[in-house]
Amino acid sequence: MSNGDHDPYLPLSGVRVLDLAKLIPGDLATRTLSDLGAEVVKIELPGSGDYLRNIPPMDGPVSFHHLGLNRGKKSVALDLRTQEGLATFHKLAAKADAIMEVSQPGRFLEMGIDFAQMRRERPELVICSMTGFGQTGPLATLPSHGYSMDALAGSAIVARTADGTEFADSGPTSSISSESGAAAAATATIAALFAARTTGRGAWIDISFWDAAVEMSRASISYRAARNAPRPHSMADWSLYAIYRSADNRDVVLCAIEEKFFVNFCKGIDRVDLLQRWASADTEAVDYGDASMRKELQDIFLTATADEWLERFVAWDVPGGIVQHPDDLANFGHTEARGLLERDWHGSVPNILSPIRWMDTGSRPGSGAKVCSDIGADNEEVLQTWLK
Repeated sequence: MSNGDHDPYLPLSGVRVLDLAKLIPGDLATRTLSDLGAEVVKIELPGSGDYLRNIPPMDGPVSFHHLGLNRGKKSVALDLRTQEGLATFHKLAAKADAIMEVSQPGRFLEMGIDFAQMRRERPELVICSMTGFGQTGPLATLPSHGYSMDALAGSAIVARTADGTEFADSGPTSSISSESGAAAAATATIAALFAARTTGRGAWIDISFWDAAVEMSRASISYRAARNAPRPHSMADWSLYAIYRSADNRDVVLCAIEEKFFVNFCKGIDRVDLLQRWASADTEAVDYGDASMRKELQDIFLTATADEWLERFVAWDVPGGIVQHPDDLANFGHTEARGLLERDWHGSVPNILSPIRWMDTGSRPGSGAKVCSDIGADNEEVLQTWLK
């Protein structure tokens, strides 16, 4: 709900966050808190700042990544390599409810920032340390990027050809590790902030982006650990959880693996004779189908366009859809209907809003947010208000 007829709902209003993060996963984690109302102060190196500001694609001198991930934040320029910069940082840290950082383990300690000591002095302080591979383990000091973490987590989207292996085209411009790790960081930080308010005890959080991606393969990992064998996987032979080509040469996915959806699909295509092919075991909730139906279903899917199949899935109550390219989404009808784009936000660049939507108002966090300030533009304001 909102605080008034037109006021945004900002549940983290009054929370102060010092942001030492950078690049996509760290900036996304702190943006989540900013969208929810926290005052996020981004500490940046004078002159260069978070180099996400300069990573293509660019809108003139500013990165689309930066515009999307650093909205609503204030920028304070501090050189933490100097005694003056460190002294100012510690003064700000004494007023912060949370500190969020991205670095290799031990890097800030080498610079004179002792998070363990800060927690001893202020048990209510929440610190979220985000790294590619965690604070412990043999890969802890390995430098990371999104796809290198994805590769090691078994979640990289690749295309193998006779000539070699390449990252698959048309995938997201982030990575599974980055996105899932950022979500875990934001969730843990909010939970620890709640505990700090209710019990006086915060936490020092160790977030590994790799951990987050690995956990998504929980069924395969647990099966291997329990059976000492790979999880049964025959997706190439599935017919009811599969991709088919449509009449307009687009790809359509069918996911009719529950019996009720298979029944709806068979009735919709006027092939109730296929119902006898349902083969789920008594102990299993789904049937993925086998290769025996692939040719029949492919011929059926070639009789209509992808858009027509999507309309039918909605009408028939069958899970399925069009295999979209990210470039299709900006003008996709459901994107507009869901209110995910706030157009003409920064010149011609739209504001892609939070996936969170408040039912009471139909609004989303991040709506109307200001563009992140230029490097150091908020030094005077933040120092006056935080340190008064």
